[in-house]
Amino acid sequence: MDLKLRPSFFFSSFILIFLLNSFDSGSAASPKCISTEREALLTFKQSLTDLSGRLSSWSGQDCCNWTGVLCDARTGHVVNIDLRNPSQAVNSDEYKRGCLRGKINQSLTRLKFLSYLDLSSNDFNGLVIPEFIGHIVTLRYLNLSSSSFSGEVPASLGSLSKLEFLDLYAESFSDSGPFALRASDLKWLPSSLTYLNMGYVNLSGAGETWLQDFTRLTKLKELHLFNCEIKNLPPSLSSSANLKLLEVLDLSENSLSSPIPSWLFDLTSLRKLFLRWDFLQGSIPSGFKNLKLLETLDLSNNLELTGEVPPVLGELPQLKYLDLSANELNSQINGFLDAFSKNKYNSLVFLDLSSNKMAGTLPESLGALRNLQILDLSSNSFTGSIPSSIGNMLSLKKLDLSFNAMNGNIPETLGKLAELIVNSINLSGNNLSGEIPEEILDLSYLRILNLSRNSMAGRIPGGISKLGRLETLDLSRNMLSGAIPEGLAAISSLQKLNLSYNKLEGRIPQLLKFDDPSVYIGNELLCGKPLPKKCPRRML
Repeated sequence: MDLKLRPSFFFSSFILIFLLNSFDSGSAASPKCISTEREALLTFKQSLTDLSGRLSSWSGQDCCNWTGVLCDARTGHVVNIDLRNPSQAVNSDEYKRGCLRGKINQSLTRLKFLSYLDLSSNDFNGLVIPEFIGHIVTLRYLNLSSSSFSGEVPASLGSLSKLEFLDLYAESFSDSGPFALRASDLKWLPSSLTYLNMGYVNLSGAGETWLQDFTRLTKLKELHLFNCEIKNLPPSLSSSANLKLLEVLDLSENSLSSPIPSWLFDLTSLRKLFLRWDFLQGSIPSGFKNLKLLETLDLSNNLELTGEVPPVLGELPQLKYLDLSANELNSQINGFLDAFSKNKYNSLVFLDLSSNKMAGTLPESLGALRNLQILDLSSNSFTGSIPSSIGNMLSLKKLDLSFNAMNGNIPETLGKLAELIVNSINLSGNNLSGEIPEEILDLSYLRILNLSRNSMAGRIPGGISKLGRLETLDLSRNMLSGAIPEGLAAISSLQKLNLSYNKLEGRIPQLLKFDDPSVYIGNELLCGKPLPKKCPRRML
C-alpha cells in the first residue's frame, strides 16, 4: 500500500486566502508579468532538474500563466510559487518522476513581493536549506517538507518576521538514502508563527530549554514535533500561559520517559493532543478535565501508562477520538463508560483501548456511545457476556472484542444494526458459545466476520449468502457442525475463508473457489477436493 503524505491543518486555508487575494480586482484584466521577475523565475528553473516536465509551461513572456506561479491581480508581482509534488503516493513511480531535483537558485530573492513558497515533496538529495531563503522577508508561508534537505536549519529563517506557516517536516523518501535535518538552536524561530511543523528534525542538540524556546511563539496554534529525538519533557513550565492559543500539539515518537506533565493542562485551547510512542510513565492524570475543547487524544503505544482510564475523559464534551492502546492500563472500564452515558451529547466516534490489561465486564452503558464508529477493546482480559445494548450503537462500523475471556452467546441485538454500514466484526479468541445468530445475516454491509477460536456450536446459517459484501470469513477452531452451506459459493466478494478445526461434515461444495486444504483441515467428516479424503458414492 502506498504511503500518503500527511496534510497540513492550515494548508487549505492559506491556499484560499492567496487565491482570493489574487482575484481582488473584480473585472480587471489579467496581470502582466514583470520582466525582472520573469528572468528571476527562469534562472531559478535553470538550476532545477525537472524529469516530469511539469515546468514546461515556464516559457514565453507571461510568467503569470506559468504552472505553479500566481501573480497579484492588480500589480502583476509574483506572490505565490507552489511547486509541491503533484503526486502524494510517495512509493509510486509517479511520485518519483514528479520530484524536482537540483539546486535552489538565489534568484528567488529578487521576487520582492513573494509571500508563499511551497517546494514540498521533492528530492533535493541532501541539499542544505539555503541561508538566502531567510532574505525573502515578505514570506508568510514556507513549506520545505519531505524534500530531502539535510544539515542545520539556517537561523536566517528567523528574519522572516511576517512568516505565519513554516513546515520543515524532514522525513525523506529519496532513493539516494535518508537525509537528516537538525536544529541545535531554536531561539531564531519567528514569533509571528501560527503553524510550525519540525517533524523528523533532530532537536537533540537544542538543550534543556527547547520547550522554553517554543513558548515565545505566542501566536502559535499548531506545533508538530513528531520524532525529533527529544529526550526530556519538563514536569513544569512557568511560561505555559504563552501558548494559550495552541490548538494542536504533537510530540509523538520521542523518548520522553516521564510522567504526563501538569503544564499540559494549562493549554486550554487544545483540540488535538498526540503523545504516542513517547514511553510516558505513571497514570493518566485527572487534569485532562481542564481541556474542555479536546477532540483528539492519542496516548497509544507508551507501554508503561498504568492505572485506570479516568472517568474525567468521559466528561470531555468535544472528545471524538481516544486512543489509549498498547499500554499497561489495568482497571475496569465502568467508571469511564458511565461518565459518557450521562453525557447525552457525547460525540466520541473512535475508541481504542486494545492491548492493555483491562478486566471486568462490559457494562450496558456501552450502548450509550451512539456516535461511536470504531470500537476496539481487543487483547485485554474482559470477562462476561457481550452487552445487549451494543445494538443501540447506531453508528458502529467496526467492532473488535477479540482475545479477551468473554463468554455467553453473541447477542441477537447485533441485528438491530442492519441498516448501518457495519463492515467489520472480530470476536475471535474468546469463550463465546451458542449458535451463530441468524440476525447477524442482516448486516448486509459486513466485509469482515471473525468468530474464530471460540466454542460456537450448531450449523453455519444456511442464509449466509445474504452477506453479499463479505470479503473475509473466519469460523475456525469452534465446534460448528453440519454441512458447509452451498450459499457460501454465491458470495463473489469472498477472498479469505477459514473453516478449519470444527466438526463440519459432508461434501465440500464444488462451486467454492478455495482450493487450499488448510481452509478445511481439522474437520474429520469433510470430504472432497481439495482434501485428500474422497466422498462416498452416495454423496456424489
